[in-house]
Amino acid sequence: MLAYLRTNLGHLSRAMAAFAAHPLIQLGVLIACVLWLALGGGENALASTLTIGGFVLTQMVLNEQRRRDKALHLKIDELIVAVAGARNEVAGVEGAAEDEIERLRAELPAARS
Repeated sequence: MLAYLRTNLGHLSRAMAAFAAHPLIQLGVLIACVLWLALGGGENALASTLTIGGFVLTQMVLNEQRRRDKALHLKIDELIVAVAGARNEVAGVEGAAEDEIERLRAELPAARS
C-alpha cells in the first residue's frame, strides 16, 4: 500500500511541477493575483494562499531535481564502470566528504596541467 501511494504521489508531484512550470500558468497566476486585489479580495488571504502554494511547489520542484540528479549520477557511474582505464572509485563519489572529492579531483591528469 505504501509503495502504491508513493508511486502515485510521485506521478502527481511530477505532473503538478511540470504544469506549474509552464509560462502560461505562471502568467495566469500573476493575472489572478492582480484581479484578486483589484476586485477587493483580502490581502491576507491572498498572501497566505500564495505562501503555502509557493512552499508546496518548491518542494515538488526540489523532488523532481533530486530524482533527475539520482538518474544522472547513475548514468555517469555506469559509464565510469564501463570505460576501461577509468577509476572505479570515482563512481558514487557524490556521497563522499568534501576533502575526499578534492583529493580525487587533484589526481586527475587534466587538473594538474
